[in-house]
Amino acid sequence: MSSSADQCPACSQAAFAPEAARPVRRFWPSIVRIAVIEVVALLALAGVFIAYLNWSSEASFAEFLAVSQAAQPAPSLPLNEVHLPCKQGT
Repeated sequence: MSSSADQCPACSQAAFAPEAARPVRRFWPSIVRIAVIEVVALLALAGVFIAYLNWSSEASFAEFLAVSQAAQPAPSLPLNEVHLPCKQGT
């Protein structure tokens, strides 16, 4: 099946133009731009992740200290006032 460009001599000349007449595509600036954006996005995500780990570890440590300080019993008697039970029958 032939297209209309194959039947028109003027159209076929434009379809088979030499390579020098076509614009040259340059992909490298686009590739570099995308790579830079990806690196910046990954660095931002890594920074957020590190900040979250720092925050959560500080919160966990504060909770640990609060629980450990609450678990310590208040001293009722000084150590020199502790009495041993008496032996009965002596």
